[in-house]
Amino acid sequence: MKFLVSKDLHSNPNFTLLLGFYALMMLFYFIGDLFYMLNFFGFSSSEVLSTLKGNPDEFIEPLSLLSLLEHFHVSLFLAILALFTTLAIVLRIHLKQRHKRFIILIAMSSLLLSFISLISTYFFLDSLVYSFIFFSLLWHSIGIYALIIILKQVWFK
Repeated sequence: MKFLVSKDLHSNPNFTLLLGFYALMMLFYFIGDLFYMLNFFGFSSSEVLSTLKGNPDEFIEPLSLLSLLEHFHVSLFLAILALFTTLAIVLRIHLKQRHKRFIILIAMSSLLLSFISLISTYFFLDSLVYSFIFFSLLWHSIGIYALIIILKQVWFK
């Protein structure tokens, strides 16, 4: 991947076109992943808890540990891959060093904390569902923000 080596993203017009379309597709991925998460777990904290722990009043079975771990495994792998490659491009665009560091630290730490909160909600404490929702929305938002900055730098500069 040339963008991990090259410091000048604008050196080749075909390369900027490729990175722009990559950022656009990643933007669709981040938005789609957010809708998938909302559809899988629910739109509110009570729906997330009903999905994880079940609800006998509504005849909702609890999510099995196998299904949770499968979701965890696939989602974490894809999220790390998408966020890492997005942030690798962020390292190469023209931003202040503090801004880049802020984007990277918030995105990666909120990704980690969202998955820790999900597992902790399932096994330990129901109130951690709020941190799962918050950190999930945060890392998706930071990823979308980074991709919009990339698109502005690559295509509209």
